[in-house]
Amino acid sequence: MKAKKLIALSTIAAALFAGNTLAKPYPAGTQLAEKQEIVLNNGAEVTSIDPAKQAAEPAFNLGRDLFEGLTTQDKQGKTVPGIAESWQANDNNTVYTFNLRQSQWSNGDPLTAHDFVYSWQRLIDPETASPYAWFAAIPGIKNSNRIMKGEAPANTLGVRAIDDYTFEVTLEKPVPFFIKLLSHPVLAPVHQATVEKYGSAWTQPQNIVTNGAFTVSNWKVNEKMVMVKNDKYWDANNVVLEKITWLPIGDANVALNRYLAGEIDQALSIPAAQKNKLLKQYPEQVADTSASLGSTFYYLNTEKGPTKDLRVRQALSYAIDRNIMTKAIVKNGGIPMFTLVPPQTDGFKTHTPEFATWNQEQRNTKAKALLKEAGYDKGNPLKLTFTIPTFSKDVKMATAMAGMWKSKLGAQIEIKQLEPKVFYALKDPGNVSRGGWTADYNEASTWLDIFVSTGEYNDSKYNNPEYDRLMAESKSLSDPSAEYIAAEKLLIEDMAIIPMYRNGNDQYLIKEYVGGYERTNPESSYYRKNVYVRAH
Repeated sequence: MKAKKLIALSTIAAALFAGNTLAKPYPAGTQLAEKQEIVLNNGAEVTSIDPAKQAAEPAFNLGRDLFEGLTTQDKQGKTVPGIAESWQANDNNTVYTFNLRQSQWSNGDPLTAHDFVYSWQRLIDPETASPYAWFAAIPGIKNSNRIMKGEAPANTLGVRAIDDYTFEVTLEKPVPFFIKLLSHPVLAPVHQATVEKYGSAWTQPQNIVTNGAFTVSNWKVNEKMVMVKNDKYWDANNVVLEKITWLPIGDANVALNRYLAGEIDQALSIPAAQKNKLLKQYPEQVADTSASLGSTFYYLNTEKGPTKDLRVRQALSYAIDRNIMTKAIVKNGGIPMFTLVPPQTDGFKTHTPEFATWNQEQRNTKAKALLKEAGYDKGNPLKLTFTIPTFSKDVKMATAMAGMWKSKLGAQIEIKQLEPKVFYALKDPGNVSRGGWTADYNEASTWLDIFVSTGEYNDSKYNNPEYDRLMAESKSLSDPSAEYIAAEKLLIEDMAIIPMYRNGNDQYLIKEYVGGYERTNPESSYYRKNVYVRAH
């Protein structure tokens, strides 16, 4: 599809969906509970809820409820209007004009195009030190790369306010998936006066100003965050929930016990040993989730240590029995992967590496030969550090992988467990570390861009000039599928990662009185503005 046609469709979509956001989230005739409150588990404490400082899914979960950008997504992952009611592009699809609705911040101040100018400049400014600054550079917003390198001031970014309610973005080249990026939480606006007055403390409950459906009323780090409905939100009349309490519980067993005790309203991650029993025991609480655009993989350090040797990296990947990992360890409907990008990604056709066609015995044999060739044997065993967060699933997976490497390769593995907050902020992950990615947008580059040599999340320290060239070239093409396939082939041939599995359809538990929480969005982007509590 040509870029120009794509943009036209986006503009039409804005018009079509505009009315859908102005409706109650529950079916007619639904009896609502008097108390519209829910308690949810976020899986970990977050490093920040500042849009520019968010860096992982737990933070994004909160960010989507607190701040709203130009667009949002519906339950199927389609782009729908947020603060932008509609948008248009010029003839060559490099200049986008967004028509903003009249809306307010939670303190009553008007939200204008100037807020977006300030926020996007702040995101990409090196002084902000945003872990997601690169996200603004993906579509090639004018001067974004020069600003990130410190070669130009942030106020030269290709964004401007034509007037209070007209926001313009200029790209250096056409990017077909630009509109898909805009719902990401890091591109949401922040309230300039509040940020400048309170500095790093601006997100504290007593200071914070938001523009999303909710705002923060209480936050006790490592204990809970309480959100309450933002009455100034532009669509507040159709937001039913009054209060959300988020808990940062990393242990799935602990979370499940609190769910069964009635203290939490959903259990999204059920320990494998109890899953079948519980799904049968509570059939009225079982809900289905569509396969999300997520990949679980493991980084291999290509820059230093034993994993600098390609043969070692290959041996480690080959020696993992992915069928055992997915079916016996994870047990979440995952599907073994030998590549990075999930095949259900929009417009992407994956390839099949040769080792994926071998049986596990053949892979084990090849792994042993490669490791011997690299100089490791009983007298000189391979020794590795394996870094993971303390989530119970990750501990089980790492233990199983270390066992396979020990039994098949004689490797000695030190598993280093870190609290999630520490793990996410880690800059030196060691030899092997847990990776994984949920799509920031439904397009292959959301995964492939991780591994360019300058990538913020390139924990493999992967550096292949040809890979960088392919990904740079892809940004200027209306159909970059050939470049994507070639790049992924390089990544897997160089074995910068160990692909493990992608998500499949799954089931989870949610209290029968909670409505509107259908997990059908392929990017796992959910908005609590759609949730309500039935009378019970």
